[in-house]
Amino acid sequence: MDSTLRGALRDLPPTEPLLVGVDFDGTLAPLADEPMAVEPVAGGIGVLYELAALEATTVALVSGRALQPLRELSGADEPIVLIGSHGAESSHRSQLALDEGQQLRFDRLAEGLEAVLEEHPRARVERKPAALVLHTRGLPDAAARAAREAATSMALDVPEVAVTEGKDVVEMAVTPADKGSALLELADAVHATRIVYAGDDVTDEHAFATLPEPHVSVKVGSGTTSARFRVDDERAVVDMLRLLYGARSGS
Repeated sequence: MDSTLRGALRDLPPTEPLLVGVDFDGTLAPLADEPMAVEPVAGGIGVLYELAALEATTVALVSGRALQPLRELSGADEPIVLIGSHGAESSHRSQLALDEGQQLRFDRLAEGLEAVLEEHPRARVERKPAALVLHTRGLPDAAARAAREAATSMALDVPEVAVTEGKDVVEMAVTPADKGSALLELADAVHATRIVYAGDDVTDEHAFATLPEPHVSVKVGSGTTSARFRVDDERAVVDMLRLLYGARSGS
């Protein structure tokens, strides 16, 4: 962790309401070929609970995963806020429900993905309340690319569907949602004036873009980013959170 990030975390006013948001896969939990085989890095969830226990501090675990798998895999619960499906779901507000048009689009996507899987049987499909996700992690590069291209082409033929490509995934959502908007909505609800957010994927870039200085945005790993700061890996994220806890608690 470089000195500029250390300084930015230490300079956050300890009594000013703060929202700490952390992406899950690739940020707090190392990626795995099998989506349900991931585990949080040692100490990661524990330090989130420590932060959430501080005065004027709200903590959110953010993910593209649906809310229930996120809760199951992370082991996190209240007072940590869980934000799933890239912001479409949140434990801080009422459950998401699709209207008739959204449900029809969802069903059309599901049918289209069945055809994709017939051509690419090693790919996997994850169902969320408002989205379907094609996973290609673990496939040979050529096969993975062909499966993602087929899914993307199919989804673009369905009106009012948001198609987002991430690391070895293509997500097709029938409701508008993004992590940046979800973080700003939660910050407004809890009256947080500063946000610290860490993430690793393409879907985290929208959040970074919505969080200019004095907010603290942190990219995990390599790659082009609009985040203000960068750390190497999941263990470095835990170190960063421990530093933030120490600065905020005075310990």
